[in-house]
Amino acid sequence: MSEKYYTIGEVAERTGISAYTIRYYDKEGLLTFVHRSESGTRLFREEDFEPLYTITCLKKGGMPIKEIRKFMELFMQGNDSIHERYLMFKEQEKRLEAQIAELQEMLDIVRYKCWYFQEAEQRNDIDYYKKLPAEEVDERIIEFNQKVRDFREYKEK
Repeated sequence: MSEKYYTIGEVAERTGISAYTIRYYDKEGLLTFVHRSESGTRLFREEDFEPLYTITCLKKGGMPIKEIRKFMELFMQGNDSIHERYLMFKEQEKRLEAQIAELQEMLDIVRYKCWYFQEAEQRNDIDYYKKLPAEEVDERIIEFNQKVRDFREYKEK
């Protein structure tokens, strides 16, 4: 039984990655594992979807093409580069965790603002809390205003 091959168009259709992006990855040296026909057509095998998926995840995660290329060079070395690939993924994990923490902070602010604007809309007063006795001001407003003060007074250490 012969091996099944997929063209760029078929890979694009199956994965949702555009043919243009796949060609770009190839041009950047990320797809050295892909076979070519005698006429130069890229031919993908079933096992090529895993490294292509990994490349896609690394790119979406913000890893620069240069680093992905280094990873793919290590990938092509097989067992000799397991530790180096592990270290690269540990570093990527740290970067993604930092991005997630930053995004979580932004999401928290957006959620706070949604809550605040809803409260202000009900009272028809954007500064309603300034007219309340201190003990009646919601803790979320106090915490947000402290973050704004910290931001305003930020000095790089």
